[in-house]
Amino acid sequence: MRKHFWILIMPLFFLQTNNSFGQITLTNEGQMAIKDDQLIHVEGHIVNKSSLFSNRGDLRLTGNFWNEATVNNTGYGILRFVGGQAQTFFLIDSMEVFNLEIDNPSGLSLTGDFSVGIFNDMNFIEGIVTTNQTSLTAFQADAQAFFAGPISHVNGPATKTGISFFEFPIGKGGLYRPSAIDKVTDTTLFISEYFNFSHFDLTADGTIFRVSEEEYWNLDRKNGLGNANVLFSYEDAIGGFDEIDDVSLGYFDNPWTRVESIYAGANPAFFVSSNRVSKFGHFTFVENKLEQPAIALEVFQRDDCAIELNWIVPPETRAETFEIEISFDSLTFIKIAEVPGDSLPYSSFEILNYLDYELYEEEFLTYRIKIIQPGGASYYTEAITIENQCIFKHCSLFPNPISSKKNINLRMTSEFEQTLNLRIYDVPGRVLAEQVLEVKPGNRVYEIFTADIDMPSGMYFLQITPRKSLKFIVIYD
Repeated sequence: MRKHFWILIMPLFFLQTNNSFGQITLTNEGQMAIKDDQLIHVEGHIVNKSSLFSNRGDLRLTGNFWNEATVNNTGYGILRFVGGQAQTFFLIDSMEVFNLEIDNPSGLSLTGDFSVGIFNDMNFIEGIVTTNQTSLTAFQADAQAFFAGPISHVNGPATKTGISFFEFPIGKGGLYRPSAIDKVTDTTLFISEYFNFSHFDLTADGTIFRVSEEEYWNLDRKNGLGNANVLFSYEDAIGGFDEIDDVSLGYFDNPWTRVESIYAGANPAFFVSSNRVSKFGHFTFVENKLEQPAIALEVFQRDDCAIELNWIVPPETRAETFEIEISFDSLTFIKIAEVPGDSLPYSSFEILNYLDYELYEEEFLTYRIKIIQPGGASYYTEAITIENQCIFKHCSLFPNPISSKKNINLRMTSEFEQTLNLRIYDVPGRVLAEQVLEVKPGNRVYEIFTADIDMPSGMYFLQITPRKSLKFIVIYD
């Protein structure tokens, strides 16, 4: 017959032995204080009806725990559920503990209208902890979870308060699939739960090719306005995606939208948002790979020395931006410009172009175009190298300042014979004169006919090409 140990009217009750064992139902209606280093092992149930309950030792039970009073004296002990059969934590009122441990292969269920507040550590040795929206594991500011995995984790929601990094020890259906928060800006109460099935709505915006049909998480704010980096556990075998380079986080903003994120290989592996997010709710993994039709590129140098790039965009191409890149060694490319595209698919063939007016001193120039697709995916055209027929070096004007009655001289080194269309501008940008200049190879001096313009004193510009101008000063005589 099971024994019942009642603590009823006593105003103060302390357990005086270091070790106590028994087949009992322990009921506290007075004051129960487990002292330092005491080990109390209850082969049965505990019913607590008093707020005067404190644990500074090691309390273990194999049965159920009924808490029917507000307990906010955490002590610094540990409460362990160590039964061989399924156990239940009845939270009829709120209870705070310092350390909590589950070591029962049959699991532990939380039920009631309140949660258990955990202030230090929760150890997941063996067994699943089943929670619900009204009765869950509530990790406080300094709390952490340890040893969680496929055989021991929270099946249901868990909360975390604070600003520190925290990995929610959650999963479902035999899967351990934690989420996490990091770099939280303000003290906030977060809640998270994992679901091992498809979200009810897989509609996506134009940045996403496919939404995972196998899982999603809820990670939301219950109280507070803190933003945070978010992390979600990733496994190739679960996500159903072919290439990890095409995977990123997705957020359900009705429809699903892409979250800029990076893959962090670890155990477990995570996808981490690249920045703090300000919107919380449902997250999963999405595939952002779009079709990448080949784009033909043509590059040539015009008579005015500008480099012209033309490329043909085929139908159904999605390209938000075209980035123009140049290399002087065919290895390292730098971005020099961008041409806007369209987030919607092109409906027909379209020819786009760009003119590079810069004067380069390098003999060979290599160009390519980087195609940026919706969602951030990108690819390149082929790289095309041309010989630079307009190499100009050591350009200078003299004398400078110049009399309005005299012509100014242009000294320039060229490796090629070229024809340049020179223009003279004033400060407001008005064209005052134009001159065709026949450039010869080598270091030469060319006369610019400024005396014919009769310019007043001031500053002027000699434009050699649209991006190459030399400044000079005129003194009126």
